[in-house]
Amino acid sequence: MQRFTKRSDFPEHLPTTKTFFCSLCGATDIQKVIRADGTATHHCNSCGGDAERFLGWNPGMAQFFNEAGELVHESVGVIVQNPQREILLFKRIKYPFLWTIPAGHRDIGEDPLLAAARELREETAIVADELQELFVGEIRGDSCVGGVDIHFWYAYLYHMKGDMVPVIEAEEGAQWGWFAPHDMPQVTLPVKYLISQTSVKELL
Repeated sequence: MQRFTKRSDFPEHLPTTKTFFCSLCGATDIQKVIRADGTATHHCNSCGGDAERFLGWNPGMAQFFNEAGELVHESVGVIVQNPQREILLFKRIKYPFLWTIPAGHRDIGEDPLLAAARELREETAIVADELQELFVGEIRGDSCVGGVDIHFWYAYLYHMKGDMVPVIEAEEGAQWGWFAPHDMPQVTLPVKYLISQTSVKELL
């Protein structure tokens, strides 16, 4: 059974600034390291260990502990389709190292729709004039580099009105491509979940 990050995994007093804890020893002296293949891992200067994930706490990010004490991050994402109805995906260089849609975490007080448009613009340079809501809900087992495995998602659809070459943010991905919904590479769990939903299939 998968174990989810809980309140008890953090110090009694939560940090008031963005803090990264080593997933191996709990120390905060960690740094990102780019490996030879371009993917990122994290090195702890206290225990000397390397790990692809850390346990993070960002007081400016929308997150909450549910009734079971499990930490839930709030995420936004956009399925972008070109005129050929292909979906834009890029290969993550951070954990999990799979293909994904433009997505990220929502900031506290940020409107989900505006947050999704922001992530799309930051990660691809695509400025969306209109986003269509696809899905709102929790996805368990959705693991992020920050050590959390439950995310509450706000997902949207954007139909591009012409052909465009996206500019993928270097810190997010190194490869990108357009893929038909029935012929995609290995994607992250939330993308796989979203594409499998009947309500989403009807719109793609």
